[in-house]
Amino acid sequence: MNDLPRPARPAAARPAAARSAAALLALCALAGASAAHAAPPDGPSQPIPDPGKAVASGDDSSAIAVNPANLAFLPGSELRWTWVSTGSASPLPARGHSLAFALPLWLVSTGLRVDFLDPPAAAPAPLDSAARWIRWGLALETGPTFAFGTTLGWGSSDAPALDDHFSLTSGITLRPYPWLSLAAVARDWNRPESRLREAIERSYDLGIAVRPLGGRRALELGLETSYTEGDAAAEAGAWVPRATLALEVPYVGTLRGDVSLRDLRASGGPRIAAMAGLDINLDETQLSAGGVFGDALTKSGAGFYAGAALRGFREPGVRMPARVVKIRLDSTPGVRRHTRFLQQLWRLADDPEVSGVALVLRAEPASSLAHAEEVGDAIRNLRRRGKKVLCHLEDAGGRSLHVCSQADAIAMNPAGGLRFSGISSSYFYFGGLLKKLGVQADFVRIGAHKLAAEQFVREGSTQIGKEDHQELIDQLSAGFLAAVSAGRRIPVDELKRRLARGPFLAQEAKQNQLVDHLAFDDELGRVVDEVMGRPSRLGEDDPGVSAPERWGRAPKIALVYLDGDMIDGESQSIPLLGVKLAGSYTIANALRRAREDGSVRAVVLRVQTGGGSSLAADVILREAILTARVKPLIVSMGSQAASGGYYAAVAGSPIFANRSTVTGSIGIFYGKVDVAGLLAKLGVQVETFRTAPRADAESLYRPFTDDERAELGVVVKRLYDRFVGRVAEGRRMRPEDVDAIARGRVWTGAQAVERRLVDRIGGLRDAIAEARRLGQLSDDAPILSLPEEDTSLLGMVLGLAGVSAGQQGELARATIPPVLLDAARALTPFLVFGADKPLARSELAGEISFGAPFSTREDEPAGPAPEEP
Repeated sequence: MNDLPRPARPAAARPAAARSAAALLALCALAGASAAHAAPPDGPSQPIPDPGKAVASGDDSSAIAVNPANLAFLPGSELRWTWVSTGSASPLPARGHSLAFALPLWLVSTGLRVDFLDPPAAAPAPLDSAARWIRWGLALETGPTFAFGTTLGWGSSDAPALDDHFSLTSGITLRPYPWLSLAAVARDWNRPESRLREAIERSYDLGIAVRPLGGRRALELGLETSYTEGDAAAEAGAWVPRATLALEVPYVGTLRGDVSLRDLRASGGPRIAAMAGLDINLDETQLSAGGVFGDALTKSGAGFYAGAALRGFREPGVRMPARVVKIRLDSTPGVRRHTRFLQQLWRLADDPEVSGVALVLRAEPASSLAHAEEVGDAIRNLRRRGKKVLCHLEDAGGRSLHVCSQADAIAMNPAGGLRFSGISSSYFYFGGLLKKLGVQADFVRIGAHKLAAEQFVREGSTQIGKEDHQELIDQLSAGFLAAVSAGRRIPVDELKRRLARGPFLAQEAKQNQLVDHLAFDDELGRVVDEVMGRPSRLGEDDPGVSAPERWGRAPKIALVYLDGDMIDGESQSIPLLGVKLAGSYTIANALRRAREDGSVRAVVLRVQTGGGSSLAADVILREAILTARVKPLIVSMGSQAASGGYYAAVAGSPIFANRSTVTGSIGIFYGKVDVAGLLAKLGVQVETFRTAPRADAESLYRPFTDDERAELGVVVKRLYDRFVGRVAEGRRMRPEDVDAIARGRVWTGAQAVERRLVDRIGGLRDAIAEARRLGQLSDDAPILSLPEEDTSLLGMVLGLAGVSAGQQGELARATIPPVLLDAARALTPFLVFGADKPLARSELAGEISFGAPFSTREDEPAGPAPEEP
C-alpha cells in the first residue's frame, strides 16, 4: 500500500545538449576562419542564391538546391519564383531566375526546380555564358528529427564547357532538440563532367542553426561553412564561411539576411557577399524583396532580389480581415470528437483573425451535462479573448440551452422549439424478466449504496436507491440551473418556474427570454451582423496548414483516454450498439507508451467510465502509478469516473472534475446468474460431476451454496478494503474517512471536492493547462492522443461502405426500438464479464433526459450514457 507516487517533477534541461551545440558552433567557425582556397567555389553547378536560407533550416522549396534533406520537413506544397540581379560588373555568375515546385507525398517529399542563369559579363570564363539547370529533389520522411535527401541535376548551355552535366547532391539533417538543427551536404559528389570532359569539383557544406528563444521560430541564427575540393595541382581547396539570420517581424513576416566571406587569404583581405530583405506573408502567399551587396557580388552599387511563392501552408505575417467562423454540428460529439470540438474552440480563441464564432447546432452539442460544462467553458474562453459567440438552434434540448446560455446571443428557427422542462433519469431492473425466464441472479455486494447488483435481483429500487437517484438528479439540476441562470441573467427561482412550463415553441422560448432572436437558416448572416454590431465575413473554419513553430519532436502532453466499460484484455467495440469496452491491456500499454516516450513531459488521464472489472482497474492503476513516478500525471474526469474508473484515477495529482461529473461509487460486487431454470423450461437438464464441493461454484447451472456465499462475502470484503486502502493512500486520507464516504455512494464532482475525492473543479482545458505548467511546456505544446482510435471488424466494414460512426447509430435506432436498444446497451457489459469477475462498477441507467430530440453521436461513449449513476 505504499506504492502510490508523489507528483513527479519535470527533469532539468540537459547541459550536455548545450555543450554539444557550442562545440559544433565553434568547429564551424574555426573551419571557416582557418581555411584557404586556390579558386572561387562558384562553379558551373552554382544555383540562383536563395537569400537567407541556411542548409540546416530551409524547409521550403529552396531545399531542392540548398539541402534536399530539408524537403522532408516541408509543411505543404509550394510554388516559388526568385529573381536575383547582381549588376553587370559582378564577378560572380549567380544572377538570373529560378522557378521551383515542391510538395510532400506519402513517405517522401519531392520537388522540381529550374534555374535560368544569366551571368554578368564580368564573370570569369566559361561561367560568363548563360546556362540552365533542372533539379529534381527527393527526401525520405523518416520522422521529425532526421532526414535524408538527394537532388539529381541536369545542366545545359550553348557553351560546351557548361553543357551536358549530370550532378548528384545529397544531404542529411539532424534535429535532436526543438532549438537545434545540424546539416551536412555533399554537392556534385559524382564529379559531373561537361561535354568537354571537364569535371565539377566536389564540395561539402556543414551547418548549424539555432532558435534560442525556446525553440520558437521568432529568431533563428545559422552558421555554416562550405569546402570545395581542389585538383591535384591546386592548393588545399576552397572554404567559404557563411552566417544567416531570420527574425520574425510581427504582423508582417520575416526579416532575412546572410553574409559570406570569400578569398580569406587574398592580399586585399576577404571579400564579402551579403543579401538582406523581407518576406511578407499574406495568408498562403509570400512576397520577398531585398538587396544584394558586398564587393564579392557587385563592383558598382548594390543589386537586388525579388520573389513570390504560392503555398499550401502559412507562416505568421500580415493579419487578414477578421472573420466570423461558422461551426455546424449535425450529430452529438462522442468522447473523442468532443475533445476535438473543444480544441477547435480553443484554437479559434487564440486566432487574431477570428472576431466571432457562430455555432449552428442541429444536434445536442454535448452528450452529457459534464461535457456541456466543458463546451460552455470554451465559449466563455472565446468571449474573454474578445470574440463574440452566437448559437443558432432548431429543435433543441437542455444541453443546448446549457451551452448556449454562455454565448452572447441565441437565435432559433421560428419553426423550431426548445424541448425541455427539466431533467429526468430512468433505471432498468431486470429481476422480473429473469424470474419469468427461470434465471436466478445471485450477487454479493459491499455497501448499501452499491446499487448495481440490485438491477439483476429486484424488480425496482430500494428506498436507499430511490433517495440516491433523486439526490443525484437534484444535484445535476441545481448545477444546470446555476449555469443557465448566470448566462441568461435570470434568477434561479424565476428560471425554474419558466422551465417548468416547457417544452416551448420558438416564439414561447423567446417570450420567456430563453432565446434572443428568431431567424431561419438563410437569415443567419443578418443575425451575425446584429450580434457583431457591424457587417462581418461569415465563413467556414479553415485553419489550413501552418509551418511548425519548432523543429524536431516538440515536447508534448499525452492525453490517455480511459473510455468505456473496463474489461480484462484488449479494448473492444460493438458498433451497432454504440458500446465501447476499455481493455486493461490497451489502456496500460497507452500509459506505458506515454511514460517511455521521451518527448512526453506530462500525461493527462481522461477518465470516462463507470468502471467494470476490478482486475482491469488494478492493472490500469499499476501503470498509472509507474507513470506518475516519472512524469506529472493529471486526471481529468469527464462525464463519469465512478467505481473502477475512480479506482484507476487515484494515482493522479491533481484530479479535476466537472461539477456534474458522476464519481465515487467506491465499492465491489460479485456474483453470477443461474440459468438452470431457463434450460429446464427448454427441456435441457444439466448434470455436473466434481472432485471437490466448490469445484463448480462459479457454474451458471446452479446457485451458490450458503457456505460459498459466506466465503464470497469474505472475498468481496477483502477487495473492498483494498479499494478503500488505495483511495486512502492516493488521496492521503484515513481509511475510515474514505469508508464513511464510500460504500458504493455516488457523488457529483462538486460534492466530491467537498469530500476530498477530487482536488479541483475544472474541465479538460484546466487539466491540460496544469499539465503544461507541471511539465514546463509552452502553451502551444502538441497533444498526443492515446490509445489510437480503433474499431471492430464490423465497424471497419461499415466504414469502408461509407457508413460513418454517427450513421451506424442511426441505423441501430432505425432497426431496434429505442427501449430495447437502451436495455441492450445496459446489458451488454455483463455479457462480456465472466461469472468469475469481481466488478467495481457503478449502477447502469437509461438515458438521463434533458428533453432533447434524438440525435446520433458520432462516436458514442462507452456503455450507457455518461453521467448515469
